[in-house]
Amino acid sequence: MRLIRKGFIALSAAVFSAMPLFAQTQVAPTFQGAVTDITTIALAAGTLVAGLVGLVGLGRTAWKLSNGDPDAMTSLLMAIVAIVLGFLANTFM
Repeated sequence: MRLIRKGFIALSAAVFSAMPLFAQTQVAPTFQGAVTDITTIALAAGTLVAGLVGLVGLGRTAWKLSNGDPDAMTSLLMAIVAIVLGFLANTFM
């Protein structure tokens, strides 16, 4: 009886010590999928935000040009920079 109990304890210890290995192989693809999803979301958000800032800057430039504001070219350059940053966010991530 005592030998059976010791054997059961040894077998239980072996199974429980191997459990983390089973968990790592099953959970790792899920975490990799989550990282991929987060990267995709960040890519889309960066592109969208920079694109919208660029479009607002282009609208501001058009308004300044129509009113004869001397600061229109600075606004145009900022709009172009925002659009380029949106493009870079889309290609580098």
